[in-house]
Amino acid sequence: MDTGMLISLDTNVWIFGLLEYNQSCQNILLNLAYFQVIVPRQVQKELYDNLPTEGVKRFYKLTMEPNVHLNYEKVPDVYITMFESKGLKKGDAIIGGFAEWKKVDAIVSDNRDFLRGLSAGHYFEVMSPQEFCGKFNL
Repeated sequence: MDTGMLISLDTNVWIFGLLEYNQSCQNILLNLAYFQVIVPRQVQKELYDNLPTEGVKRFYKLTMEPNVHLNYEKVPDVYITMFESKGLKKGDAIIGGFAEWKKVDAIVSDNRDFLRGLSAGHYFEVMSPQEFCGKFNL
């Protein structure tokens, strides 16, 4: 079931899945092989700041999969400004700007600001972990 879909997981999906707080997030992490996954520098930073050492190790182990790509590029300011103007906080604006810049098909997030705060007018779709799992039968 390789979807060919480019996705980005928000920090909370990684944390809730790695720490086994949420079954949908765990299911997504267990099925990363079916998607092209891109991880922006901002998410990596937030994970490093918020996960215990063992969680960070588990994250980097998952990023060794051939279809999971760590991206260290700085998001151009124009994209960050675009998402700040939509009401997102700086970190979320960087993640949204990254997804727009890299033409990500979907951001999976439990972040209420992403789920409620973004109107149409951007390249990517925002889905909750539950919606994502339902759409792909995970």
